[in-house]
Amino acid sequence: MIPGMETIELSGSVRVAVIIERGRVVPRWFDLLDRPNAERVQVKEVCYKWSHLEGAAKILNFAVSDGVNTYRLSLNTLEFTWRVVVAD
Repeated sequence: MIPGMETIELSGSVRVAVIIERGRVVPRWFDLLDRPNAERVQVKEVCYKWSHLEGAAKILNFAVSDGVNTYRLSLNTLEFTWRVVVAD
């Protein structure tokens, strides 16, 4: 995502499908479970990956694209919870 770009956090439960490829987590698609009419978002490209710490939790971040929109998927590796942010 471009620094300074507006973002919107999508609240609610998120389900993310990943594969583990050579020891690396690679997101493939995600669903917003609290939005029953929302379509599954297919990840067409992982644009960038980075991690940071929030207290004792390591957060794995993925800037991903579905070909139209850019999202940030964040995995809290301590709680195994996901967060989704969309670029506006």
